Amino acid sequence: MTMMQRNAWKLAVLGGLLITGCGISPRIAAVPEPETIQEVPKTMPVIPEPDPAAVTTPDGFHAEVVMKGLIYPTSVEFDDAQSMYIAESGYAYGDLNAPARVFRVLPDGNIEVAVHSLMGPVNDLLWYEDRLYISHRGKISALDRDGELRDLVTGLPSFGDHHNNQMTVGPDGKIYFGQGTATNSGVVGVDNFLLLWLPLYPDIHDRPAHDIALTGKRFLTMNPFVMAGGDILSGEKSAMAKTGAFSPFGKISGGVVQGVTKANGTILRMNPDGSDLEVYAWGLRNPFGVMWGLDKRLYASENGFDERGSRPVANDTDDLYVIKQGAWYGWPDFAGGVPVTDKRFKPEGRPQPEFLMKEHPPVEKPFMTFQPHSAVTKIGFDSNGHFGGAGYLFMALYGSEAPITGKQPHHADYMAHRIVRIHLQDKQIETFFANAIAGKTILHAGGGTLEVVGNPAGLQRPVDVVFSPDGKAMYVTDFGVMDILSTKVPLPKTFPGTGVIWRIVPEGVMIDTPPANLSIIPAKVSRDYNTE
Repeated sequence: MTMMQRNAWKLAVLGGLLITGCGISPRIAAVPEPETIQEVPKTMPVIPEPDPAAVTTPDGFHAEVVMKGLIYPTSVEFDDAQSMYIAESGYAYGDLNAPARVFRVLPDGNIEVAVHSLMGPVNDLLWYEDRLYISHRGKISALDRDGELRDLVTGLPSFGDHHNNQMTVGPDGKIYFGQGTATNSGVVGVDNFLLLWLPLYPDIHDRPAHDIALTGKRFLTMNPFVMAGGDILSGEKSAMAKTGAFSPFGKISGGVVQGVTKANGTILRMNPDGSDLEVYAWGLRNPFGVMWGLDKRLYASENGFDERGSRPVANDTDDLYVIKQGAWYGWPDFAGGVPVTDKRFKPEGRPQPEFLMKEHPPVEKPFMTFQPHSAVTKIGFDSNGHFGGAGYLFMALYGSEAPITGKQPHHADYMAHRIVRIHLQDKQIETFFANAIAGKTILHAGGGTLEVVGNPAGLQRPVDVVFSPDGKAMYVTDFGVMDILSTKVPLPKTFPGTGVIWRIVPEGVMIDTPPANLSIIPAKVSRDYNTE
């Protein structure tokens, strides 16, 4: 048997162990097993061009396409000269090699690359004090009008599952931003190997913002590094590994873990020049949306626990929090303000989650909760009253990544893949912008099928919601078409070039800056596709 054959055989053995658990109790799995195994097409279906007829808005508003042909866009922003900036992520689960860059769209519709070769994912843009701030992996940078990119903060702990996210300017003139955790629930596991960062950065683990004492809980998992020169049969390298909380894979930290400023699961703030970085709040899993409201309160959208990894947590909600300085929001031992030891969070066939921390500060409760795996993302406010005014918060809901993150939501009231408008006084939620077709569309190609949200020409995976400086238009960043393949090991399938910037405008209001129907790929042509 050749070396290549041996490695391929070991990989197959390892893959089977990761899913089946090799008969070891408790069952050890990286991600939940799909309800049904999908037959993946050998060729991919053609996705149609985005079409305003495929989306829906409230009466009195209409939608139009501003930009199409984008590769995983995540943010849109405007400067004081009416130029529009669009960030392409450059990194997406399922595609690690996409370009990480920012386009500048001039008022007349001309498009240029403002900056390239960023650290993907690029998660947010912010125009403030004559500079474009860029939140990209591990860094907050600023692009000056002279075209020079300056790193203001580096070394952020963003090389795991989650990254540094949305930025917002506070009443104090400081810049606030969210910083996600490295892992799902405080323990590095095989799920992180499948997400590809563990083999690249084996020393990465979560770091708390304050000193914490650990319970000493240890987690036994399959060791994916048996492929790195060890042999699972000869015993050169152990097939199993024990990992502790807030520790690198296969290692166990001491009783007390020291807190740091560049910590995971935090809201951080800094001066506009990047100085005086400090922790504003902690104990959040992935605060993706962070925005000061018109009511002078800081809001953060929080992605709840997934049912995956060495310490899976089931049925956790996504949340919207009002952030208080110095407060703790529960991660990794509370879910929506409730202890993970509550029976509602026990995964089927897996142990009840136990505490990782010996002691807990007072825990904050959510302002609002959303269905599990809604994937709440960025937040926007209508400061000029054309979309409801100061009493409303707008938020993007990206949608589930099941079966990677847990079971597929089946309930009829599942609300995702849309922009919602939330009345802050009575906490009522309404859909403001969504795909006109509910449910899924099956695309056929190459002997298999793919599932996409509603009409593939409509809104798919919204990430950002921003209002124009004059308040007359809402801009929505649509990441594009993405399916989660229900293969034996579930994997994401992304479709580059399907990203869209949508514009929602009140009836009777004319917006021509920038012009509609721009494209990064002008020659791209729509083609027929088969659905059922």
